[in-house]
Amino acid sequence: MKVQASSLSHRSLGLTRIVAFSVLSIVLAFGCGNDGSNGTNGGGATGGNGTAPFSGAVLCSIAATPEGSAGFMRLVPDGELEAAEEGEQIDALEGAIEFAGGVSCAVKDRSVFALNFESPTITRYDEVDGALVEGPTVSFANFGLTSLASSLPPLVFLSNAKAYYLDAASSQILIWNPEAMETIGSIPLTVADPPEGLRQGGLRVNLIGGQAVAYSSYVNEQDIGVARADFWFVDPNSDEVVATDVTEQCGGLQQNVATATNGDTYIGMSALPAMEHALGLPGSYPPCAIRIRAGTREVDTSYLADLNALTGGLPTGQLISVGNDRALMLAYDTNIPIDPMLTGRELQTLPNWNFYEWELGTEQPATLVESLPTGTAAVATREFEGRAFLARISPDVSSTELLDLTRRPVEVTFTLSNVTILLARLGSEPDARMAQRIEPRGGLSILSVSDFGN
Repeated sequence: MKVQASSLSHRSLGLTRIVAFSVLSIVLAFGCGNDGSNGTNGGGATGGNGTAPFSGAVLCSIAATPEGSAGFMRLVPDGELEAAEEGEQIDALEGAIEFAGGVSCAVKDRSVFALNFESPTITRYDEVDGALVEGPTVSFANFGLTSLASSLPPLVFLSNAKAYYLDAASSQILIWNPEAMETIGSIPLTVADPPEGLRQGGLRVNLIGGQAVAYSSYVNEQDIGVARADFWFVDPNSDEVVATDVTEQCGGLQQNVATATNGDTYIGMSALPAMEHALGLPGSYPPCAIRIRAGTREVDTSYLADLNALTGGLPTGQLISVGNDRALMLAYDTNIPIDPMLTGRELQTLPNWNFYEWELGTEQPATLVESLPTGTAAVATREFEGRAFLARISPDVSSTELLDLTRRPVEVTFTLSNVTILLARLGSEPDARMAQRIEPRGGLSILSVSDFGN
């Protein structure tokens, strides 16, 4: 039975609006997030000179530059984090390593993996005596890749010596060794030709119930998202696709997932197709969420949540897990009429989106969270030290505010320059597990983001 749920730092200031928009476009196109895992690798557990090990986080960001954009990576010690909680802004450029074009990052134990936007390489940086020391680089050029230009690293760590990287362009999962920094092989994600007039619009990957689950989105000839998604369930022990599935009831599924305490996983549609449906664009479909039951290798065909119905008919998108079987959703306030001349992406940036809280999997109506500020649908979520955060990017993309979702009323906890891609504590096993989405409600390492409306 189908369940229809009823109810940029100072350096970027002064740059042209076009350059600022180009940075935001990167974030909107790919979203951002952090991935990690417990275990150890090249990073040392104690200082090389016998001093106490570094305690703090790594910060990765993107900033506008006269040439377009650049990526930055730096360590943030505990003292600076504590000062930030008292109102001081964290400067993303202070002593940062710069990457031309941009960078996305992943954290594993006391090492940071930098994914280069301008080449098909990942470079490992190990924390040694409070500094990031450049280590070896692994290249995926032999698999046909030319860059890793995604602020959302489609990457999961499986063990000290094994990780997956998903390349959407070639529809394959690349297997590599983060210890030896060597490639191992690839897993092709084959699928039958889609119906006429549709093309694949992207791929995501998550660890769900001990298996890697990749899923696709589709768009029609007008580049409008349609209600179709292919799924591949990959056994991380054999590196084989052990099951495939397809749903033609829901598409445009976001990167972040919400896992209930019973192990069931929910994946919601992002805000962009929600706005395409609100505009009545051809091929669009009602906002929805699907479910994968714990221990299964298929989409639960008995379940389909109508996200609009949960908010009383408001255009609704995204599921942002906040723990305890609860999720936040973004709903467009239709008291402010929708301008039919705007695009879906333009509607995402309007400041009339509200947050609603929903009990996962139930038919209970979602409730408006009045203490959360109204804002745009271009938001991200982060976790750090046991708290869930909402990331809010300034219109000129010069700074990012992190609002603690566990506080009532919600308030700004950290302000950082640039567009924050990652803020993750080094050496924190719970944070790393959270970042890898094995335990989405794990401890704060900072930041696993929602997909910025894609």
